[in-house]
Amino acid sequence: MNVNEIIGNNLKKYRSAYNMTLNELSERLHKSISTISKYEKGSIAMDIPTFLEISQIFQISPSILLSGAFTLSEDHSPTQKEAERLYMYTYSGMEKEIIQSLIEQFPPDTPDLPWQAHVYNDIKDFNNPGNCNGFYTGTFLKDGFLGTYILHNRVSESEHVMISCVKNLVNPRQQLGLVSGLSNYTMLPVTFKTVISSVEVTDKKLLTDLLLFSKEDFKIIKQLQAITIQNLR
Repeated sequence: MNVNEIIGNNLKKYRSAYNMTLNELSERLHKSISTISKYEKGSIAMDIPTFLEISQIFQISPSILLSGAFTLSEDHSPTQKEAERLYMYTYSGMEKEIIQSLIEQFPPDTPDLPWQAHVYNDIKDFNNPGNCNGFYTGTFLKDGFLGTYILHNRVSESEHVMISCVKNLVNPRQQLGLVSGLSNYTMLPVTFKTVISSVEVTDKKLLTDLLLFSKEDFKIIKQLQAITIQNLR
């Protein structure tokens, strides 16, 4: 896959995540729908002013549009601007089903800065994250075995989300956490469990057991008058 195709795939992903049509983007860029379509297919190269304007429209760093492409580092050696992909799972009590989401994390340019994080919420296909029911951007901070995401809903401006997670001591590839945001049904504050994994989890029973609040959880909630995560041992 060449650079034009990589930029085109990223362009389509973010346009879809923002629920923006080709026509809407063409009006913002003052370019034809045909030209935008060719950008997304990677059949034509994008000029620098358009590239920068698109990053401003989607409020992302220009380097993120190049995620997956080879660029030159300061010492002129090729480095790959690739996001770390994580698989996120929550449980919907209304639908009685597991909701899957995708997290993309982008390393900072300097170690003192936080990672940039994008969350594509409620997707059916991990290979097509732009087709999601909610798109969030923000930062990720890591402190030992603890991690914190501070995110903003780019489609519904009223919602901010925090995800607090801790490494699963049984499975180091997983993190167990709590998601705090707004309910899709009541638009009131809500908190629920999440599993974040470096590999796709296909065991639905395992996920359900991890995501549902147990009797022990309710016992601790009653004692502490607070919702907390029990780290598995």
